[in-house]
This record gives sequence, structure tokens and C-alpha cells, in this order.
Amino acid sequence: MHGYDRLASLMASDKGLSIFRSFKKLNAKNLLYLQAEIVNVETELEGLIEADLTSNDNVREQFSTSVYYLKEGLDQGQSEQWEKVLQLRELLDKYNSAALQYAQILRLKSPHATDRDVFKTWLAENTFCSTVTEMDQWFGNCEEDDDDEDGYVNENERDLVTLCGRYENVDSLTRWMFRVGIPWFHQLVGYRSTKAKDIEAGAVYYDDEKIIRATRVTSTITSSVIPASSMLVLYLVDHMIWRLAIIVFYNVGFSIILGLLAKARRVEVFAASTAFAAVQVAFITNFPRT
Repeated sequence: MHGYDRLASLMASDKGLSIFRSFKKLNAKNLLYLQAEIVNVETELEGLIEADLTSNDNVREQFSTSVYYLKEGLDQGQSEQWEKVLQLRELLDKYNSAALQYAQILRLKSPHATDRDVFKTWLAENTFCSTVTEMDQWFGNCEEDDDDEDGYVNENERDLVTLCGRYENVDSLTRWMFRVGIPWFHQLVGYRSTKAKDIEAGAVYYDDEKIIRATRVTSTITSSVIPASSMLVLYLVDHMIWRLAIIVFYNVGFSIILGLLAKARRVEVFAASTAFAAVQVAFITNFPRT
């Protein structure tokens, strides 16, 4: 595959690389132009309404109180007011549609730095387009600027959005795997893999679902091991002061791990930690070893 077919294959194979320009500035400018057109037509319509009311014409004077006469006047070539209403209706339809679409665009997330860098590297290594303007539509110059010490970001890069971020609705451990674990694995051994490599798109893929499934298994095992291990340690330790210190240590660790391995709100983490502490206190109460 060549050109846009190859780029489309890359995006279709990895949802995190569905990165596009949002054209926020142009969308805002389009809304401003439509708004200005509507304001001008509205002013003209108000003038026509006033002219019809003061025309001393029995038919035209009824335009403001009857849509029937307003439309009949158009058929007789007298109702400029209704023509202006139709023009305003068309502009409002365009304006409302553009406003709602722009609102949806503004809700789209920016691509994560890892996905953005992968996409930028692919563009630099694969000349998919023969024109400079289209080649630079995402990042401008795709080459890294070693002299850029102030962290300047290309204007196009600020305008990028992703249609489907892989980091949404996942826990912190899964996000860490996507952002740090997989890139680290790829640099060490993953780049040698032939199973995950897509020759046509020129990229190596790692199955997001398998990664999520692996982190879910890890979370399940951890959630089982922590309570059981705390009971074992509390049973083996005789001194009450050490037992209380162990409860504090396990509770802190449990809260941190719960925050990392589960998509839990703060109040849920607080409630789970309180319940866990209560279970440990009940345990040492039933086994009051000295």
C-alpha cells in the first residue's frame, strides 16, 4: 500500500493513532461569519417589518400578525419580509449545525504524548504524500529540532485531537502499561517481533485488549493477596504495637494500590480502606495474642 491507503491502514489498526486536526480556529471563524451574517439579516428584517407596518397597505400591515398573508404576499411579489425570513432560516440552520458540531469537537481529547510521538515518528519515516502542505498538516516539520530548548510546539500540533483515546476509562496501572511498559518492552525486544509487525502499514502493534486483560488479572490477584497476607502477618506477630503498625502500613498500601488498580473515586477508596481496617481490627480482637 502507498500514500493515504497506508496511513489509513495504520489508523484503522491502532485506534490510539486516529489523530486528526480539529481546525478550532477555522471552525470558530466560520461561526463568527455565520453569526455576523445572521445579525445583518436580522437588522434588515426588522427594517422590513417596520416598513410594512407603516406602509398604509391593508395587506402589508397584516404581515406581522399572519404568516398566511406573509406567504400570500410573496406569491404576489409584495413580501420582501418573508424572503428575508427564509434567508434567515437557512442561515440559522447552518449556524446551529456548525455550533453543535464545534461543541462536539471541543469535547475531543488531545492525543497522549506517547501516541503523538509514535505517529510523528511514523510520518517522518514514511513519505505518504508528495506535497509539502499535506505532509506537514499534522506537525509541520516532522524532523526533531535539537536546538529547540524552550519546548516550542508547532501550532498544528496544538490543534490535534484523537477520536478514540486508548487511555480513557482504564485504571492507572493500564495507563502506565500503555505509556511506559509497552514502549520500554518495544525498545528492548518488541521491535524484533514478526507476529506483531504489520508490513503494509510499517508498524508494530500490541493488542490493547490483551494488555487490559493482563492488568485486570493482576488487579484481581493483588486484591486477593493483600487481605490474606495481612491476616497471615497479623497472626504471626505477637506484639500489639507491631500489629497496629502493620494495620497502618497495610491500610496505606491498600489505598495506594486500590487507587492504581481500580477506577475508583476518592470516596470509594476511603470507604474500602475503612472497611479493610475494620476487618483487621476485628481479626486481632478475636486473636489477642500478647
